[in-house]
Amino acid sequence: MRWMKRIVCTLMLVVGMMLSFSTTAFADDVGDTGGTDGGGSGTNVYTFYYSYDSGKDAIVLTVNCLRPINDFGNSTSHTFGSASDSTYIPSSNPRLGSSLESAISAMNSAGGYNLSISDVKAKLNNLGYYDGGNGIWRRTGGYLTYIDAVKIRPKKHTVHYDANGGTGAPSDQTKQEGITLTLRTKKPTRTGWTFKYWVASIGGHYNPGGSYTHDQDGGVVTMKAHWEDETAPSLADFYAIPNYWSAGNGTIGFTVQDEGSGITSIVLERYSYVTRSWNTVRTWSYGGTTSVISKTLSETSEGVFKYRLTVTDKAGNSATRTSDTIYLDHSNPVLYGMENTNTEWTNIAPVINVSATDYLYGTTYTGSDLSSVEIFDDSGRCVADGIRSAVYTLEPRYEGIHTWRIVATDNVGHTSSASVTTRYDITKPGIDGTEITYVLPDGTYVSGYCQDNIINQHIDDETWRSVNTPNVSSGLKSVILYRVTGRSREAIWSDQTRATFGYSNTHSAFNMYYEIQRSERTASYYEIIVTDFAGNITRKKLTSQYSLLTWFHTSIDRSSYN
Repeated sequence: MRWMKRIVCTLMLVVGMMLSFSTTAFADDVGDTGGTDGGGSGTNVYTFYYSYDSGKDAIVLTVNCLRPINDFGNSTSHTFGSASDSTYIPSSNPRLGSSLESAISAMNSAGGYNLSISDVKAKLNNLGYYDGGNGIWRRTGGYLTYIDAVKIRPKKHTVHYDANGGTGAPSDQTKQEGITLTLRTKKPTRTGWTFKYWVASIGGHYNPGGSYTHDQDGGVVTMKAHWEDETAPSLADFYAIPNYWSAGNGTIGFTVQDEGSGITSIVLERYSYVTRSWNTVRTWSYGGTTSVISKTLSETSEGVFKYRLTVTDKAGNSATRTSDTIYLDHSNPVLYGMENTNTEWTNIAPVINVSATDYLYGTTYTGSDLSSVEIFDDSGRCVADGIRSAVYTLEPRYEGIHTWRIVATDNVGHTSSASVTTRYDITKPGIDGTEITYVLPDGTYVSGYCQDNIINQHIDDETWRSVNTPNVSSGLKSVILYRVTGRSREAIWSDQTRATFGYSNTHSAFNMYYEIQRSERTASYYEIIVTDFAGNITRKKLTSQYSLLTWFHTSIDRSSYN
């Protein structure tokens, strides 16, 4: 019966304790810290475990008891998972299983904090809690069951870097309250732009590696990169060809881009070495395009040119390049000097002396210059050549009429041609008669003896008389018969002794006939003078029988010649 009495007494004691400690304290509204009634006693053993819950970012209390209780859902363990958890802890003398110090250490490690034990205890004291002396924290009306880390840790927030269109932004940083943060030194990059500084979302400009002292409780402060376009546009390719003399057109091409603020204008200028001046060829306007721009133009004008390309972006940066020089020759050479060649009939070898120039049209600026000046005969044979001039003096084999072709060629293949016709006759006209004739070594006919006192001659200027086989001769120009007595010369005027020809004719001929009278026996001799259109002169002296009888006083009966 004694054990029965003990059970009854025990039950009464428990009921009394429950009645005496019926008040429950809830988490305070200021500190978000859970608390419960600290009363209760009995044989059940309560052990307190303080730990850090990283998911909740809070220090939580787990209470384990020896025997299940109704307040713990008829369980032996309960963890206070929120500040509003008001589950009753029916114990006034709990034991410490895991200390607050170990929970703080775990919070520092898992939560990235750097909290000292003394700082945390000081903050708990400020919240109205105190160490019961056995490591279990309580305050009037309850135990420390749950506390958000935000209530005991220093303020912290995230510093985030935004490359703002660039790449390579630094990684985030955490700013701790009261501790100056050194911003990252790394700078982002952005093609076509220059990084200047960071613009903070809270306001203000910050430099990489600068000091940052702003404090706030959580959240993110964004450092956005501020870019400025200080880079001139890229002239990846700019050319002007050909860079040597050409008979064709020129080509100008370029490829440009600005990946910063974008291109607003392109200006192409041309410099003429002929006029020694610049002029604008084309202007293109854009609204700030960052795309690649490529263009090709054709230069059709003749001249010597170089080009200047200026590309400007929206920020005002500009890039300028000057091309190589192109050389365009569209003009033919100019020949001169042909007018100085004698084109009339002559017995003096004509000289063909020609020159040429190769100026760009309408200027005195030399183009590609001459490569040759050539003189060709009418069979196509080159008889003389030079670079800027050529000279040829006709050889006897070119007796007759010949047309010469003169060709000037420049260094790009342009040619100019001209022609000149020469009339060259170095063969004297012929005089053929029935007299007995003596010929001197120089070809002069002398002592022609007319046995019958009759001058009967055939005169012509046929080509067969020349050893050069000309294609044509100049022809007879004049024929005249003179009577010479002593120093006196007298023309015999007769249509059979004198003739004048109005134009050149190879086949012109004249038959001279004259009967010498007895009264002319005192004449020394008779002279025929024939001239052709080239100026060749043939002279022939004839002596009559009358004259000879007079000179030698022959005994021949003169009456036989009457």
